[in-house]
Amino acid sequence: MKTVEEYKSHKRLPEHGIKVRIKEKIELNENCGGFLVHPKHLDVRRPNEVGEYIGYVPGAGGDLWWIKHIDGTVGAYSTDELTDV
Repeated sequence: MKTVEEYKSHKRLPEHGIKVRIKEKIELNENCGGFLVHPKHLDVRRPNEVGEYIGYVPGAGGDLWWIKHIDGTVGAYSTDELTDV
């Protein structure tokens, strides 16, 4: 499996199930108005946690990924907010 950075540098979407770490500093929800997703996927966003890539947000050009947290919630994250485990 490739690293998150390899996927981002080649502008390709990762394989489902790849583990990612959410960076310690992420955008505040108030600044995510451009994320055209349901607010429930913004409310669960949290920094410095490990999650699993489960897909990308349609219409975002592959720059927003769905990340499933350990508790089963799913947050939308910019690829800039993600790194390798």
